[in-house]
Amino acid sequence: SSGINAEYGGASNTTHDHIFYRHRLECYLIIQGVAACMVFVFVLIYFPSRPKYAPTASAVTARLSLREGLRCLLRKGHFWVVVIVYALTSGVFNGYSLALEPILSKSGISQSTAGKIGFIGLLASVPANVVIGAMGSAFTRYQKLMNVIILSIGTGCFSVFVALIQHWIPYNQTLMFFFVITGIICITGVVPLLFDMSADSSHPVSEELSSTIMVLGNQCMCNIFLILIAVKGLLADEQKQKLNYVLVVAFLVAILLSCLWRNTVYRVDIDNHSITYEQLDTRSIQQIRNAELENSRTGFPRI
Repeated sequence: SSGINAEYGGASNTTHDHIFYRHRLECYLIIQGVAACMVFVFVLIYFPSRPKYAPTASAVTARLSLREGLRCLLRKGHFWVVVIVYALTSGVFNGYSLALEPILSKSGISQSTAGKIGFIGLLASVPANVVIGAMGSAFTRYQKLMNVIILSIGTGCFSVFVALIQHWIPYNQTLMFFFVITGIICITGVVPLLFDMSADSSHPVSEELSSTIMVLGNQCMCNIFLILIAVKGLLADEQKQKLNYVLVVAFLVAILLSCLWRNTVYRVDIDNHSITYEQLDTRSIQQIRNAELENSRTGFPRI
């Protein structure tokens, strides 16, 4: 009878824990939803459609229409290099971080430890993104070099992390936390650089169009990564730890593609008056002039 009582007592405790965590998760989602709604309302009430004055000289140049912008982007190979790099870094990492527990559990990492890795890493990446973004704005002409260096450091850290959890080298939890969190900071830190690089590569296409394509590429890669884990039969449980290798290989490919990117700084040259509006390539000049004929008002006072 004691065995029966223990069995039913264990089942009762499991049910209680399930209800408890479900309630906490529901409360978290409700708080998050209310906060998002409040921000949305504040944006509708207060946020202006445009600043009073243009922040830069390049901001007053006309942008292409949606159709012309899409046609222009199809011919800009270096823009698609940035899109692929962003998908291989942020997209693959987002999918990896969402499935951190089932992936790391195959390497003997507990759910609690996986949760700490994700939480501390993403929390530490917030100020790092601000610092790296500020450095990118200050050293715009060296964004390609910065991107390659930061990605290389992040890839190296994740390589050591994989070697530790696979026990290719002696396992040390402190070292594991150090390398994986440093890797997360580096991989998430290149996001502001990549968006700035996409805007430079796609000029004179509007930033909202180029950014939308960047995000779509990111989400597609993330969903592909998650499908491999979620759909039964695509990947056996014992093979999920191989996704650690996929992560490192994706970052290596992103580094190679980053080296192929041409460091175009049209916007910076316009802002610094190094080149004039008419010194852009002939195709861009004609596209801008066509856009100005369609919409002569840019929305900003000329400066």
